[in-house]
Amino acid sequence: MPGIAPAETRVTDRGSARRQAFLVAARAEFLARGYEAANVNEVVRNAGGSLATLYAQFGNKEGLFLAVMEDQHARFIADFSTDEAQGLRLEQGLQIIGLRIIHAFLKPDNLAFYRITIGEGAKFPHLLQRYVGSGGASTVRSAMAAYLATHASADGRAVADPEASASFFLELMRARIHYRALSDATFAPTEDELAAHVRAGVHVLLHGMLA
Repeated sequence: MPGIAPAETRVTDRGSARRQAFLVAARAEFLARGYEAANVNEVVRNAGGSLATLYAQFGNKEGLFLAVMEDQHARFIADFSTDEAQGLRLEQGLQIIGLRIIHAFLKPDNLAFYRITIGEGAKFPHLLQRYVGSGGASTVRSAMAAYLATHASADGRAVADPEASASFFLELMRARIHYRALSDATFAPTEDELAAHVRAGVHVLLHGMLA
């Protein structure tokens, strides 16, 4: 009949919806309790479905945590873009990109998951290693490197190693702002303070590595 999807499609849609429900519930559970104390039975109770379905989709608790981390990385990457900086002078473009980066780092969920991952890393080093190597950070770094390689030359600057320059710039953006936010839940820098922080980092990059 017209308008009725094939059974295979409906099953796939239900499977995708169930997976998304598990991710949403697991995200809340990990944020509330951390990795070690998180309870997969609570995830199932809040998401619906069954424990067997959860294990079929994610393998185990570790697999579920990594899936949530990958989803979190995707959210972070979605917040990062060099599009607004295209066509601008390098210094202006870096200011825009830097502000996007620091705002992404300071999002409450990103801070919370960073704390969980680092906090549990000593007990579960294989989780930390898989988290660090999951690709989110390298995606952002590669996009930043591509931007620098293109726009630095147009600005009359030489970039011997775009990947290294991108890494340093990302760390300059994090610097004390990110670490203070991780340790102090009341820390709330103003937009002017963030803009000044980014300008300082841009100055170091332009007059240091890319001089």
